[in-house]
Amino acid sequence: MKINKILFIATLLVAVASNAQINKGNWMMGGTAGLSSSKSTIGGSTTESSTSLGIAPNIGYFFIDKLAIGAAGQFSYIFPKGGDHSISSNNISPFIRYYFLGKEKQINIFSEVRYEIVRLHRSNFKSDTFLIKAGTVFFVNSSVGIEVALNYSTQKLNPNIENRSIYLNVGFQIHLEKE
Repeated sequence: MKINKILFIATLLVAVASNAQINKGNWMMGGTAGLSSSKSTIGGSTTESSTSLGIAPNIGYFFIDKLAIGAAGQFSYIFPKGGDHSISSNNISPFIRYYFLGKEKQINIFSEVRYEIVRLHRSNFKSDTFLIKAGTVFFVNSSVGIEVALNYSTQKLNPNIENRSIYLNVGFQIHLEKE
C-alpha cells in the first residue's frame, strides 16, 4: 500500500513537471497491466485453456504528429486450467501507435500494432505473436493519460499450434516534450 502511494505521488510530480502532447519530437513512456484468458488449438481442436496476468512497460517516440513508434516489454505469469504450476514469460516487441483525434482533445482514441517475440522460462520455447490494440485514453492533463484498451493477439508456436487471445488492459502514459 505504501508503494502505491509513493508511485501515485511520483506520477503526479512528473505530470506537473512536464508539459507535452502527441506531437512530433515528443516521447511517451508508461505501461499497462492486464488479465487475459486464452485457448490453445492443436490440429484444429481446442486442447488447453489458461489465464494470465501481465505488465507491459513501454517507451515510444513521435516521428510525426499523433504517430509513435517504440518498444514494449511484457512480463507475464500464465496459469493453465487444470495445471499444477504457473509459467512465467517475457518478451520485447516493437510497436506503432496512432492517435485519431487532435492534441487538444482530453479524450482520444488510439490503435496500436505489435509484433512480439515470446520466450517462456523453464523451457526453450519461443513463439511469434501479432497483436492489435484499440482503446481510449483520458488525458488528466497535457502530459498524463490513463488508457483502457481491448487487445487481440494471435500466436504461432509451430505449423500445428495456434493460440488466440482477447483481453482488456488498463494503463497510463506520460508524454514528455522535447526541449
